[in-house]
This record gives sequence, structure tokens and C-alpha cells, in this order.
Amino acid sequence: MSTSLSAPFKALNRLGLIPQIVIGILCGIAVATLSPELAASVSLLGQVFISALKAVAPVLVFVLVMAAIAGHQRGQPTQIHSVLVLYLIGTLVAALVAVVAS
Repeated sequence: MSTSLSAPFKALNRLGLIPQIVIGILCGIAVATLSPELAASVSLLGQVFISALKAVAPVLVFVLVMAAIAGHQRGQPTQIHSVLVLYLIGTLVAALVAVVAS
């Protein structure tokens, strides 16, 4: 990478995740507004990324909940009941929304 491009990337790396996401959204809006043809050709990358997130997210949540359960030490106070209830409610709501929307 040339030194002229490395300075902006170094500045972006110093920012937090939320500002980086906002900058990415604004750049995406700008590209879609200024060059719809370019946006259409790049949209495949976005679709692949979203599909990958949809595939990984449920497994990741399940593994994290199971790791929290497995890491619990006997006698320690825990919030696992509320976590499991929220997980089950969220899963039920997501399933109901999927059924109603289809």
C-alpha cells in the first residue's frame, strides 16, 4: 500500500467501531447516489456478507450461551435464567415473525 493511502487507513483504525460503521454507511449511500451502476455491481458483496451473517449468527449465539452455562462455577450468583428466557423469547419472536412474513 502506498504511503498516501496508508494515512487515511491509520486514521480510521484509531476510530472506534461505531464511527467506522457510520462512515461505511455514509460511503455506501454516497456511492449509491453518485454512481448507481457501481452500487449495483458491488451489491453482490453486500448480499454475500449479509448471507454469511445470517448463517453464522444463530450458531454464534448458541455457542456463547452454552459457553456461559459451561463456565458457571457452583455457588456463584448467576443471571443465566434471564439470559435463557431472553434467548427463548427472542427465538420465538423471530420464528413468529418469519412465519407471519412468509
